[in-house]
Amino acid sequence: MINPGKGLSPLVATLILIAFTVIGGILVYEYFTKTSEGIMSSGEQLIVTASKSYVDGSRYLVYVEVTNNYRTNVTITGFKIITDALTTVSTITPLQTSGNNIQPGGKYTAILTAPINTKAIIIDYKVRGSVLSKTIPLS
Repeated sequence: MINPGKGLSPLVATLILIAFTVIGGILVYEYFTKTSEGIMSSGEQLIVTASKSYVDGSRYLVYVEVTNNYRTNVTITGFKIITDALTTVSTITPLQTSGNNIQPGGKYTAILTAPINTKAIIIDYKVRGSVLSKTIPLS
């Protein structure tokens, strides 16, 4: 029974202080973990380069190299091209690829044939369950 003029016993006070310290530590840890994940993931991206070689009067040979700067696997799901008026988008199948799954820090290459009026290549890819695309202009 608690006596009205007396405080908490030293044991109960110590347990309460330890509980507050643990809860505070967990909250601070969670805050910094979420903040650092946001900062770390902001630099994640695909780095893509594309170069074209003239084949004949109607098409180019396009060499595409993709570097995965994400900290997780990236899957290339397809290629599209944008032609002259920037209104025509067509799906294109690569002649050759190095597989569709890119490990973190890994590289992916693809060789495509594209019509001479191609202005840009669109790469569709999947990362962490999200479907994204990246457009690379051809000059």
